[in-house]
Amino acid sequence: MSEFADQLDTRIDDVRHRIHEARSAGDDFLVENLIDDLQNLMELAGRNDVDTGPIAEVIQAETGALPVIPAPDDN
Repeated sequence: MSEFADQLDTRIDDVRHRIHEARSAGDDFLVENLIDDLQNLMELAGRNDVDTGPIAEVIQAETGALPVIPAPDDN
């Protein structure tokens, strides 16, 4: 795994920890902002050819959202 991917994993872990703290404190606004941060990290990973599958799973777990299945390439 590249150093960039390692740093992304570290940032994701930090954001998840902060989400759990915000939920414990009942701060729904902060939770939503932190979930947005996770989505931004996923976009950053995608732009840099880092597998976004694990990040998408984290977002799904944190939001309870159904996963978005990308359309297959027409290649």
